[in-house]
Amino acid sequence: MNFLKRAAFVLGGIFLGINLINYFVLGNSGDYLPGGERMGEWKEAKIREACYPALEAPERDSLLPKLSTNEHRVDWRDLNRAKEMTAALNCYLVTNPNAICERNNRAYIVDYINRYFAKFDEMLDTAKRYGESEISTVRNLWDSPRNRAINAALMQDTSNGRLIKADFGWSVPAAVKPMLDRYNGATDNCPRA
Repeated sequence: MNFLKRAAFVLGGIFLGINLINYFVLGNSGDYLPGGERMGEWKEAKIREACYPALEAPERDSLLPKLSTNEHRVDWRDLNRAKEMTAALNCYLVTNPNAICERNNRAYIVDYINRYFAKFDEMLDTAKRYGESEISTVRNLWDSPRNRAINAALMQDTSNGRLIKADFGWSVPAAVKPMLDRYNGATDNCPRA
């Protein structure tokens, strides 16, 4: 009996390890979103292509994140990624507020929300090594008019049931969790086809 328990434990560890490697290294986190009638295939989302123009010239959009000081340690790649992600998510949620009502788009947008907040958390964790001034710089960077519009859209989408906790599965971003908890049980107001 002990042998069977050990074998099951080892096989479970291997299974979990393979899935974690696929999730964090090889795969796309969108592959691990919950299924069901609300979520489609992120790979089939049309909103991504519809929002390509929003990503073409982020330097011309004065409402995207920008640094307010020259005294910072923010890597230029992180700055560019923050701009790109903000421009994209703004297009998905603010410019096209009904895009989330289509199942495939919802899957893609939920995955992108996870990535967006993961990037913010990553930059904030890096800033913590340099003290309060750098933390403030990163928080200010992610508080552009476009970021605030995204937060307002997220609040709207959670309050009207377009986004619910089950859409995120086990990977709810910390910034979104209070919104989802506050509006738990909200009825989805997406237009029915």
